[in-house]
Amino acid sequence: MERNGISVPFQSSIHDGYREGMPPDPTSPPLAGRKREALANDRNVLVAAREVFSLHGPEATIAQVAERAGVGVGTVYRRYSTKNALVRALHVAAIDELAQIARECAQESGTAEVAATGAVETFLRRHILESFGPLIISSGEHPPATPEVDTASAALHGALEELLAVDREAGLVPATLTPADLMLLITHLRPPLPLPREQADALHLRYLGVTLAGLAQAAASAGSPATAASEALPPGPSWEDWLAMWSARDTGTTAGD
Repeated sequence: MERNGISVPFQSSIHDGYREGMPPDPTSPPLAGRKREALANDRNVLVAAREVFSLHGPEATIAQVAERAGVGVGTVYRRYSTKNALVRALHVAAIDELAQIARECAQESGTAEVAATGAVETFLRRHILESFGPLIISSGEHPPATPEVDTASAALHGALEELLAVDREAGLVPATLTPADLMLLITHLRPPLPLPREQADALHLRYLGVTLAGLAQAAASAGSPATAASEALPPGPSWEDWLAMWSARDTGTTAGD
């Protein structure tokens, strides 16, 4: 299927896209029927919750999530004892999804598709076109740091470093671009918009194009002796800076408080 001039895998629904984004571990033995059904239900619940929170905000109910997922309310509560627990699971799922897309783009750097545009550009485009929702959801709950979040964040950091290394070596991005820069770009490039998905994607891709043009210029001029220090892209924030900013967002504080 082609969307906005870009070839992307066909997805009959957001549900399908998220299930495809979370394939079973090929090294794991086949799951028994009940376990396989439970895993499918869990994935459906997460996708449904993301959609319901995006539509209804913090007033969304577990009953609405269950109805959208096509399961009983009890099924949701058996997996997530509270709405806050469900939101925390969504937070980890969003991080895991980003890490998987980043790893795939880095590992496919030798393919014609990625080589033509670069791993970073492919990653950012895929996030806009394929992921099941914005990184930040309107749930009304700010998930605290947990061991699961810390583990997922560390894996994402490693995947983004791998991604950037591919494009740095190819001279496609400046050496000063960091994983934290990419996370901040994602939050700026894909905010929730009150538009149909196709229209929102077109706007997100428009501003991604502007951003990529700037990155390409910065990368091209980085090695030029004629480039003034004031014109070079300064070093970006560290991963610790990003985590601190995210934590400040979660607690309702702002930078400088």
